[in-house]
Amino acid sequence: MSAADAAERVPEQRIRPPAGVAKQLRIPAINLETDAVPRGVITNSKGDLEWETVPFVAAHYVDTALVGARGNAVISGHVVTIREGNVFRNLYKLDLGQTIEVTTDAGTFTYVVEELRLVPPEAIEVMAPTPDATLTLITCGGEFNPRTRQFSERLVVTSKLGNWTARVGD
Repeated sequence: MSAADAAERVPEQRIRPPAGVAKQLRIPAINLETDAVPRGVITNSKGDLEWETVPFVAAHYVDTALVGARGNAVISGHVVTIREGNVFRNLYKLDLGQTIEVTTDAGTFTYVVEELRLVPPEAIEVMAPTPDATLTLITCGGEFNPRTRQFSERLVVTSKLGNWTARVGD
């Protein structure tokens, strides 16, 4: 066997890019493409701590795992608001096995949807660290109360890392 023949039989080695902060989010099944920005915990006008949200794009909570790393990378987005946008308006249409692509400065990580569920707003355990590379998307769900201007639940989409592509030269 020649060296050329042997080289053809060796599978291409793919280098996993380093984990990073989400820059873009793409979900082909629901035609979603949006920027993602880093966010964290802030103090609201009442002096309480809360997770910061942003208008018209997704927010990657940097106090959770980095995209592509072991742990739970959490990204949120609004579902339906007048002043804040509706980046996750079709998130409920996702199905098990569909993919979510998250791009960082180093590459793109593809996650596979494993679970969709509604939880109470105080169910913060959905943001807890995990032993494997997990991506959790969170948005409002359930019924909207016009008096309080709040949704009754949160829609949580949990996915596991399936693949990645390193960014090659810019």
